[in-house]
Amino acid sequence: MVIGARSVFYVKLLRDVWRLRSQSLAITLVVAAGVGMVIMSFGLIRSLEATRSAYYDQYRFADVFAPVRRAPESVIGDVSALPGVAAAESRISTTAILDIAGVAEPVTARVHSLPSTGQPALNRLLLRSGRLPDPMRAGEAVASEAFAKAARLEPGDQFSALIHGHQIKLTLVGVALSPEYVYAVAPGGIFPDNRRYGVLWMGRESLAAALDLTGAFNEIVATLSPSAEPQDVSRRLDALLEPYGAQGAYTRHEQASDRFVSNEIDQLAATVEVLPPIFLGVAAFLLNIVLGRVVDAEREVIGLLKAFGYRNGAIMLHYAELALLLCLSGLLLGGLFGVWLGRAAAGLYQTYFAFPFLEFRAGADAFLVAFGATLTAVLVGALSAVWRAARLTPAEAMRPPAPRDFSSSAAPRTPVFWLDEPSRMILRGLVRRPVRSGLTVLGIACALALYTASASMDDSVDSLIDIAFGQAQRSDVTVTFAEARDARALYELQHMPGVMRVEPFRFADARLKAGPREEREALSGGESGGDLSRLVDLDGHVLEPPARGALVSSRLARLLNIKPGDTLTAEVTEGERLKIAIKVGAVTETPIGGSVMLDRSVLNRLLQEGDSLSGAHLRVDSAQLSALYAALKKTPDLVSVTVRDATLQGIEDTIAQSIGLLNLFNVGFAVLIVFGVVYNSGRISLAERARDLASLRVLGFRRREVAYVLLGELALLVLLALPIGLLFGVGLSRFLIERFSGDLYTLPVTVNAQTLSQGVLVVGGAAAVTALLLRDRLDRLDLIRALKTRE
Repeated sequence: MVIGARSVFYVKLLRDVWRLRSQSLAITLVVAAGVGMVIMSFGLIRSLEATRSAYYDQYRFADVFAPVRRAPESVIGDVSALPGVAAAESRISTTAILDIAGVAEPVTARVHSLPSTGQPALNRLLLRSGRLPDPMRAGEAVASEAFAKAARLEPGDQFSALIHGHQIKLTLVGVALSPEYVYAVAPGGIFPDNRRYGVLWMGRESLAAALDLTGAFNEIVATLSPSAEPQDVSRRLDALLEPYGAQGAYTRHEQASDRFVSNEIDQLAATVEVLPPIFLGVAAFLLNIVLGRVVDAEREVIGLLKAFGYRNGAIMLHYAELALLLCLSGLLLGGLFGVWLGRAAAGLYQTYFAFPFLEFRAGADAFLVAFGATLTAVLVGALSAVWRAARLTPAEAMRPPAPRDFSSSAAPRTPVFWLDEPSRMILRGLVRRPVRSGLTVLGIACALALYTASASMDDSVDSLIDIAFGQAQRSDVTVTFAEARDARALYELQHMPGVMRVEPFRFADARLKAGPREEREALSGGESGGDLSRLVDLDGHVLEPPARGALVSSRLARLLNIKPGDTLTAEVTEGERLKIAIKVGAVTETPIGGSVMLDRSVLNRLLQEGDSLSGAHLRVDSAQLSALYAALKKTPDLVSVTVRDATLQGIEDTIAQSIGLLNLFNVGFAVLIVFGVVYNSGRISLAERARDLASLRVLGFRRREVAYVLLGELALLVLLALPIGLLFGVGLSRFLIERFSGDLYTLPVTVNAQTLSQGVLVVGGAAAVTALLLRDRLDRLDLIRALKTRE
């Protein structure tokens, strides 16, 4: 049977793959990591977007929200008639202080009304257990699922709620999810604390009676027609509702929960842009050195094939097919790994985002993108070796390669006379292969940079928490009133159990305008020289509001395109709804959100008020915390109570699992890259120098002395890569943190010495384990076979 031309190559392909199986394993693992990360990230982006869209549509999440002070029910008809409004519904919303058995601290809850017919037309609930409140029974409520689980509440449990000064006994009758609270955080927070902040839904009649809003409402939610512009509708709503104390309509994209989900999707997109290219670049490098070695070893074979009439195209295709075959298993394994990793991440996201389901679905195009990008990188990496094979003429290929030039003119002479001969061999080997040595160093540096950049995210989050809760907010308890109070409230707080110090604050929601730009933010007024609540920038510097003007966050300054010395207009959405001009005194980087910070006395003067406050920060005797909690649970007009230690504990519980899992993956990825680079470089060096190393053994060198020549070269490459990797890691960390920071928070760039040392240990440990594998293979080197090999 005559074997066809291509069949000869196919047989050779199978033999080459088997012969290169160990190098192929290293390539497979690196390729699998890169492919898996692409599929996971694209799949999570798609899954989050698809789940959010389906959930919002099915349960009719509103497009616009318009809070008011008090409006008659008849106004809803006028709202529905506005251009662009597809459907509108009124409701009653407020904040309550709950007394939950088993939770020492006062619990803050956002409370919404439900119509007497059961489900609202917009922002519908998905019942997970129990039922909706019976309109004929007062005091029944439904709780958000995350809050019910964290507070250990079940249908049938009872608790008390302080709503607008009224103490109400509530019975939990159901547990539900809402598209409005996919990510439920207290106002001003960035991490959920489900044990101490939750959402309740009550019958409208019961809630209206507590707030004296029978026949009226204080919020409108609306959906828009497809062609409507949300900002235009918001402005029309504000104009229509102005007589009723409109507090400023805002769109879905400005709503807290949706902003957090969008921010997470943006962070995933940033991950796709940065991390997978590192893996694909390393895979291209590995294939380059493996195929380069194969081409050099098969010079005579290439020459014979050309002498027998095989064209350059067929030979180039053969080596390209070998490159693809070497990474084929990596593509398949990466696909499976990406799906597994995506499902694990989707399960983790369900602990943060209260979706009714979050099924990971990557989609065929995600696989095509991942495979296409990988194959492109593979072919680019194989290009130089394939082109080298094509350029060889038959006569040149069948001659032995010219011996290496070891003369002093071939490489720079270095003062190494004080080194022994094996050490000189190591240095000469590195200097005379500068491209391979440089790429090996770069590959190992990429592994260290990947670990450093990823692990430093933990450092940055810790730094953010330290700035926000360790340096800025230093009070034990913070209380907020439903409405601004006069100075008598300070006297009442000072005489509560255990209170040792009180610092008042004032804030007012406003629409901030500068030219054509507009943002919805709060004006914050703090105490000059305050100690319990301070404005601290990302560098840890304590700032004071200027005597004239305001401190503006850099995020807000960018959005409004303002700078120190400019003037912005604030349309206050409460009280007299004043329009005030505020001069920008300074712009600073703040860790959380955007703000306009003034001295409280200045803000009160601009608001044309006396000595008023919205709440206060308290320093409390820890021995009397329980007594203070009990008193606050019965204090009228409070809408929120924040306990600093409890908030910090909730944050730590929230991020501990995700950071631990992320670090585990990062360690694994770094180890894969180090193994792939070091093992392949060592195997290539062993194959090229097998005759030299065997000769040393025959001449009387011991095994450890011969191993020193091979492994010493790799150790030196690792040592050279460490400082480069650390610098690259710090730069990559800065880039990622800039991409991850958004309008909700700004992460400080923080890379601790501990993180850097851990990265060095991870990379060094992976290199050491790989060196042991190479040492074992070197010890089992067949001396006779190696000496017979011409190379």
